[in-house]
Amino acid sequence: MKFNEFLDFIGKEFDFDTEGVEENTTFADINFDEIDMIELVMSVEDKYHLEIPDEELKKIITIGDFVDFMDEKLQ
Repeated sequence: MKFNEFLDFIGKEFDFDTEGVEENTTFADINFDEIDMIELVMSVEDKYHLEIPDEELKKIITIGDFVDFMDEKLQ
């Protein structure tokens, strides 16, 4: 998954402007709370037909971390 593709996805799913969001931007920086993360994971799991274990999710801090994780899972 490409970084810009992921930004487009979360921008549409959560209806917010992704302008200025970079790979090192944290989910906290874009005001994602625990519920937003759960919704994001459910959306990604549905769209890409995969499972994101909670222990893996705990390691994801930045947008780039999520993109890297997805790249690994989708190969």
